[in-house]
Amino acid sequence: MDITALLNSFLGEMKKNGYIDFSASGTALLSSSVVHRMKSEIVLKMEEPPKPPIPKPNEEVPPPLPFPLRFEYTSTSVAEILRTLQEVLANEKAVLAKKPFILSPPSVFEQFDEFLANIEENIETYYGHLIKLSIRGLPLSFRKVVEGQTFLEAVRVFIMLLFLANQKKIILAQNEGDSDLYIRLGEVSPPIV
Repeated sequence: MDITALLNSFLGEMKKNGYIDFSASGTALLSSSVVHRMKSEIVLKMEEPPKPPIPKPNEEVPPPLPFPLRFEYTSTSVAEILRTLQEVLANEKAVLAKKPFILSPPSVFEQFDEFLANIEENIETYYGHLIKLSIRGLPLSFRKVVEGQTFLEAVRVFIMLLFLANQKKIILAQNEGDSDLYIRLGEVSPPIV
């Protein structure tokens, strides 16, 4: 396409008409420059060297693990199986003969039987004791309540406190960072006189 000839003929037509329209000539000039640019880019693209192909990442694949060998069929005689079973049973008898394998419950659980048999009565009795200890609704310290008692008695008190808290007769609380447990009379407690 000859742009120069096209523009010269366009200007000649404008001079024939007797007036020059700059908007039309500007549009023609812009169109010709866009066409020229597009042709230049095509020529420049053809001159560019081809891009090298993107290299594949170098991944090292470990070799596959060998499969364990499995035999579908083995030849074992009945005598071999019986002999192996007899050896295993003899070893088990020897182990059991050396040390009797009897688990006995800890002594703590043996003493719990009487306490657990009368748990409801013990809880009511202890609840009355807590009401007497409570002074005008101030919380009681668990450490002070179980002070001087044995470990077993402290465990029993804690179990009774859990039952009372479940019945909403007391409220158990513990301050953050404090290891002591505080006991307050709960929603269904009688008023303190």
